[in-house]
Amino acid sequence: MNEHMRPLRFLVVGGMNMDILGHPDRGFAQKDSNIGKVQMKPGGVGRNIAEQFALTGAKTYLITPLGNDTFSEMLKRSCQDKGIDLSRSLSCIGPSPVYLAIHDVRGDMTAAVNDMALLDKLTPKAVKECLEGLPPVDAAVIDANLAQSTLAAVLESASFPVLADPVSNEKALRLLPVLPYLTAIKPNRMEAEAMTGEATPEAAAQKLLDKGVKQVYISLGTEGVWFADQNESGHLPATRIAPAYLTGAGDAMCAGITMAMAQGKPAAVCAREGQQRAAEYLIKISKEMES
Repeated sequence: MNEHMRPLRFLVVGGMNMDILGHPDRGFAQKDSNIGKVQMKPGGVGRNIAEQFALTGAKTYLITPLGNDTFSEMLKRSCQDKGIDLSRSLSCIGPSPVYLAIHDVRGDMTAAVNDMALLDKLTPKAVKECLEGLPPVDAAVIDANLAQSTLAAVLESASFPVLADPVSNEKALRLLPVLPYLTAIKPNRMEAEAMTGEATPEAAAQKLLDKGVKQVYISLGTEGVWFADQNESGHLPATRIAPAYLTGAGDAMCAGITMAMAQGKPAAVCAREGQQRAAEYLIKISKEMES
């Protein structure tokens, strides 16, 4: 196959966990048992992004620590079914990471707890061993579930564009020292403010660019996305979608941006294709909720 016609190849280094998601039928009542639905499914920022890549037929490597419990077997089987390559992941002794979240009737997260302690096993030494001999990839995604030293170790080994997902306000701060080594970053509004102290996406994006990252994509939820690089910036509105679990939509956006970035497309196009990928994901989830 001609090199320019082959499927894209991606690397994801980050978290995989079991998602336990609660969705109340009516408004969420604090300190009470809410009637609703509970769903358990494979998740995690890194794993969700890897799935989005694999769905396009791209060769996708996921480097993540694998526990030795029942959840781990379910997670590994899910990756196998989705075509995600775990051959470079790290086998560990310990329970699998778990993400527990409660959503409101609009699908927005009301509260969440994440237990990602197993990610500590992915040390700089371990991740470098996992990366050794990796076939060429077109782009990579790292998420801030990783320790700061591990993030730096991945970037030291990278000869390809890398996008980072900050994951949360607290974990986003781990990315500050490595911003000059990133091609792009995709925070949400709160994560961008936590990293910069700026309340508006315009000001936050500019400060992130000033710190060295080349492209910024700030997810604004139902308001769309703000994109910026040294040449252009702007706002793209979100596609209106029926209420759904919004967990995972940002991961789909991240994958769409990275796929466009791997093809050398400008920031505005990357943002648009990220939005399109997120919309497709939400439409799929909405249909699943109706069935």
